[in-house]
Amino acid sequence: MDIYCKHCGEPWEIETLHDFGDYKKRANLFARLGCNALYDEGDNPKPCNRAVVDPDAAQGSAALQELSDYPDEWLFR
Repeated sequence: MDIYCKHCGEPWEIETLHDFGDYKKRANLFARLGCNALYDEGDNPKPCNRAVVDPDAAQGSAALQELSDYPDEWLFR
């Protein structure tokens, strides 16, 4: 099942949030940064700035992430 970056609309398997060993932190970062939460954070993480691949998914995902803190409720489509 996919969650989508609210900045570019890129789909990501929800299980990817578990790959880092800090699920809650990673979910919060994904809600804030989008795709960049799933890459190296570095010292100053920035929001995703990739080209928009699916504007509908990005917009829908942004709304879902605003309404809920729980990634299971961010599943779109």
